[in-house]
Amino acid sequence: MKVFTSLTLLLILSGCSPDGIAPAQQELSPDLLHKNAIALPANPSNPEDFIGTLYAELLQEYELLNTKPATIPLLIQQSETLAWANADFLALDDLSAYDPIGVADVQSYQNIDAADLRSHLSSGYSTVAKDLYVALAAELTAVKANDGTYQEACQAIMATEALINAATNLTATERHAMLMASSIMRNAIYDDGRKRKRDRDWEWMTGHYAATANGALESSPQALLLSFVTDLYND
Repeated sequence: MKVFTSLTLLLILSGCSPDGIAPAQQELSPDLLHKNAIALPANPSNPEDFIGTLYAELLQEYELLNTKPATIPLLIQQSETLAWANADFLALDDLSAYDPIGVADVQSYQNIDAADLRSHLSSGYSTVAKDLYVALAAELTAVKANDGTYQEACQAIMATEALINAATNLTATERHAMLMASSIMRNAIYDDGRKRKRDRDWEWMTGHYAATANGALESSPQALLLSFVTDLYND
């Protein structure tokens, strides 16, 4: 199946070059790296990939719970409890920027149609940034429509990460946020395929995708927890 057509076209139209510079990567603890060195779909070219790895770690810890939260308030509480018990989460450079999530924050991302993704992305993103997000959503939809594999979905996300790294007309803030968001989404899709209830169904991700993108523009803990709650609430 031929994929990445819209992403490649976007690369040409947006004037991307291989000279884009991404932020430096924050290191994870040896324990977290060891636990996930083989299992996770890592992308060494993404300097923010530790965020996606941390997201997957929180998902793994959530799966070990005997009782899962039944309401949004309890899910938020449980998610924050897991995060605040995780040493790598507590070591995030911008931890103090976390703004506690409310029920309305989660509900605002429910039942978003894929065609409306652009309108739900933060006004802090430029047209170029939104174009990249929308193009990736289109690629994932195409992969699903063609009964594609999770590997193909991950490849589409990694292709987008390459575009983000190369884009010269993204601000440093946008690039930082978009690389975090893409790493989280890549790990969320992968984890779904291995042990969660959905059957290769990533249309649900429109709201989760927007929540992750918008949270990433605020801070890394906001991206992680807003993404985490909107993900699990739709599970």
